[in-house]
Amino acid sequence: MLKLNKLTIICTFAFASILIFNNFEAISASENDSWSIIGTIVNGSDNLPLSDHLVILHVSLSDEIKEYSSKSDDKGVFSFENIKHPADSIIGISSIFNGVLYGKDLGILSDKHDEVKLIVYESTPDSSEISIATSTIMFTSIDRSQNTMWVLELYKLKNNSNQTFKPDPDKPMSIVRIALPNDYTDLMIDSDMIGVEFVAIDRGFGVLGNIYPGEHQLLFTYGIKYKDSDYNFKRNTQFDLGNLRIISENSINLVLEDFEYTSQKTEVNSKEYNLIEVNNIPKTKSMNIKFTNLPKPSLYDTGVNFVQNLNSGWLLLVLFLSLSTGLLIKVFLSRKSQI
Repeated sequence: MLKLNKLTIICTFAFASILIFNNFEAISASENDSWSIIGTIVNGSDNLPLSDHLVILHVSLSDEIKEYSSKSDDKGVFSFENIKHPADSIIGISSIFNGVLYGKDLGILSDKHDEVKLIVYESTPDSSEISIATSTIMFTSIDRSQNTMWVLELYKLKNNSNQTFKPDPDKPMSIVRIALPNDYTDLMIDSDMIGVEFVAIDRGFGVLGNIYPGEHQLLFTYGIKYKDSDYNFKRNTQFDLGNLRIISENSINLVLEDFEYTSQKTEVNSKEYNLIEVNNIPKTKSMNIKFTNLPKPSLYDTGVNFVQNLNSGWLLLVLFLSLSTGLLIKVFLSRKSQI
C-alpha cells in the first residue's frame, strides 16, 4: 500500500512538472514569436500585379503605432518578415497609387493571413459613372415647441467604373455635393469612406475625398426649422438616383409632387411608418415633398423660445432700462408728493 502511494505521488509530480514546463514553453514562445505577412498588390483597373510599389504595414499597439515598409516584386508580391509584436496587436496595410490612399484592415496579428490582397485603381476626374444607388429620407419626429422637423438620411453612393473618382483640384464644384433644405440645423455626418472630410457649402455639404469603385454609405441627420404649417422640401441630386424611399411617421402629412407612386406601410424597430418609393429618377428631375398641417408651438412654447433665443446683452439692457425707468418714476412721484 505504501509503495502504491509513493508511485501515485511520483506520477502526480511528474505530470504536474510536464504541465508547468509546457506552459512555460508556451509563454516563452508567445513572448518571442515573430510573424510574417505576405500579400499581393493588384491594379484593379486592369487586374494586373503592381510591381516595385511601396506597401506600408501598420501595427497598432496600446500606446503607439509602428510602421514597416516593403516593395512589391515583379509579380506584385510584398512581404513583412520577423514582425515581433504581441499577438493581439491590430494590423493593417496601405499604399498610395496615383495620389490616392488605399488601405485594408487585417485584424489581429496572430490571425492567419493566407491571401492578403490590396487592390488599387487608376484615377479619373470624370464623375459620369457615379450614381446614387438608393436614397432613404426618414422624417423621424417633429418638435412642436421648437418648430423643428428631424430628418435622417442614408445615401448609398456608387462608383460603377473600375477607376477611382478623384475630383479636379482646379474645379472645386467637381466634388460630390449633397443638397439640404435652406433652413437646416444641427447637421451630423458619418460615412464608411476612407480618408474623406466634409465641408459646408451653399445649401448643403460637400465630400472632400475620392470615391473608390463600388458602393459607399453616407449617413447624416439634421433638423429643419419651419415657420408655417405648410412646408416644401425641395431636392435636386447631382447624380442619377436609382431608388428613393421616403419614410415618415403616421402623424406627418406629406406628398411627393409630380411623381406616380402608391403609399405603403413599413416597420422600423417594430414601429409602423408610411413609405413612398420611386425608382429611376434622373438628375435633371427635381423633387418636392410638400408637408401640410405641421404642428405650431403653443403660446407658452413661443414665450419660452423667445426668452431662450433672446441675446444676453439685450436681456441685460432691457433689465437695466426697466430698473432705471422704475427708479425715475419713484423719484418723480416722491418729489410730487413733497410739493
